[in-house]
Amino acid sequence: MSSRLSTLVLLSVLVPAYFTCMIVGSYAGEDREINVYGNLFSASVISDSDFIIVGERGKIYLSHDHAQTWKTVFSNTKKALAAVSFPDDKNGWIVGQNGVILHSADGGPTWVTQSSGVKAYLLSVNFYDTKNGCAVGSGSTVLMTADGGETWTKSPFKANPDFDEELNLLAVVMLDAKKVCIAGERGRVFMTNDAGMTWIDCKSPLYDEEMMEGKILYALAYDSETLYAAGLDGTVIYSGDQGKTWKEAITGLTEPEFYCIDVVNGIGIAAGSGGYIVRTSDSGETWQTVNVPEKVTQTWLSGVDLKKGNNGKVNGLVVGQNGTVGTFNDDTFKWQQHVMSGGEK
Repeated sequence: MSSRLSTLVLLSVLVPAYFTCMIVGSYAGEDREINVYGNLFSASVISDSDFIIVGERGKIYLSHDHAQTWKTVFSNTKKALAAVSFPDDKNGWIVGQNGVILHSADGGPTWVTQSSGVKAYLLSVNFYDTKNGCAVGSGSTVLMTADGGETWTKSPFKANPDFDEELNLLAVVMLDAKKVCIAGERGRVFMTNDAGMTWIDCKSPLYDEEMMEGKILYALAYDSETLYAAGLDGTVIYSGDQGKTWKEAITGLTEPEFYCIDVVNGIGIAAGSGGYIVRTSDSGETWQTVNVPEKVTQTWLSGVDLKKGNNGKVNGLVVGQNGTVGTFNDDTFKWQQHVMSGGEK
């Protein structure tokens, strides 16, 4: 089992005695402070001002003022929520533990459960538009929908056509309504051109076919006809031909595990263990380490989402362990205040 999957599973069943919390101001006229706390797994920039975060024990947090203040949103589940995807400013999907899938049609304030038909731990979700989406997870699980999640169909995915080989799939990105790229354990990468009916092995440079071993890939991104993948040992690889060939980027790092990556308009961020963040502004040709506060270096970062704003600049959100939240505006990070809080559960 991969370390990120193991972390998610453990966090979904263990309730820590203390949390590192972020205290923020009152929200929408409320007369109390709202805490973003616990372990946060994924985030989405819905619009210039609307951000959403998901995490352990069914937690959903929503901001309407560029992450300055937050409110909690009712999810109707205590299951860990691993990933969120908003293809537009109204429709969003969340996936997580025990096959959980949630859908919002109003930009995040309300969520309804959709039937996945599986009990697998769903670890990543991506929608190309409001109809076509894909979710992946443990045990080689791949789910496809073409009707906005009204129905989810399990794809006949096999990691190896000659024998049963289950993979924990950790990442998915859609290139269009039919083309989907997925990745996960041992650095395996696969592509479908027919909405999951058949799959092509993309021959990742991180996978040794003879030894059947490789470096885990935790995250995928797609921007301007280029695929990006990030994972173990500070690894970032990229492909300009839809996964047929790959190059390994030089990040200058060999220790961290990159749990998340996103690239928009050539500007990209990868983040992971030890609070490590690297940034590119030339579509992945070069990467530079981003300095972060000492407190962030004591956490892991597991979610990043970038979006081009109405002003033409790229805005983003980075989230992770112990309520860690950072906002990104074109080339500047801002980390919100963290304090210790005990007993909040």
